[in-house]
Amino acid sequence: MDSVWFGKPRPGSGQPLGLSREAIVRKALEVLDEHGLAKLSMRKLAAELGAAPMSLYWHVPTKDALIELCLDEIYGEFPLPAPDADWEPALREMMHAMRHLALKHPWWIRGIGEFTTIGPNAVAMADAMLEPMRAAGLSAVEASMSVSTVSSYVVGWSTTEVNFTSRGGLDSPPPDLGKIADMYREKHPRYVEMLQEPQLWTLDGQFEFGLDCVIHGIKARMAALR
Repeated sequence: MDSVWFGKPRPGSGQPLGLSREAIVRKALEVLDEHGLAKLSMRKLAAELGAAPMSLYWHVPTKDALIELCLDEIYGEFPLPAPDADWEPALREMMHAMRHLALKHPWWIRGIGEFTTIGPNAVAMADAMLEPMRAAGLSAVEASMSVSTVSSYVVGWSTTEVNFTSRGGLDSPPPDLGKIADMYREKHPRYVEMLQEPQLWTLDGQFEFGLDCVIHGIKARMAALR
């Protein structure tokens, strides 16, 4: 596995307009937030910075390396819990922050798993989530697997929510539940019954229910192991 974090930034002396890795990352973040991963181009980015395309590669070796740097910037937006925080409220706060950041930076949640995330901010976030779990008595493996399980739920949920909101989400006209019910009432009555439950149509409510299930499962697992 290669990563931008295995190398050191090159000096910016002699580069046009004081170009630096930090300036490149800032501009890339603007492009990503506005247009997404598919629209990020080193050539277009250089044009916006008023620099020659090849000058970017002095500071960032590849486009993937640039995305790694940008991903880590978003991890830096997480509010880190105090080392002595109780694990459950700390974990819940971090997972709510993950969902919030996914909606704020849709490209970021889509990049998780596709690109390496071993930058200093990502590692600081992971360490901060593990600390309260270890303090609660979990082993390194138990704490890591617990955090990974909750994170996987939130990443999956947030990816779906991002895709939903990108197509209009709750601002779009709702589906005609009556027509759907008419299509399936005879063959799939339980599905039709589900359509009539309004609490299923709130994103916040569904997210909280799933998060509760995962955290309660971890608590039950912890109790069973003790």
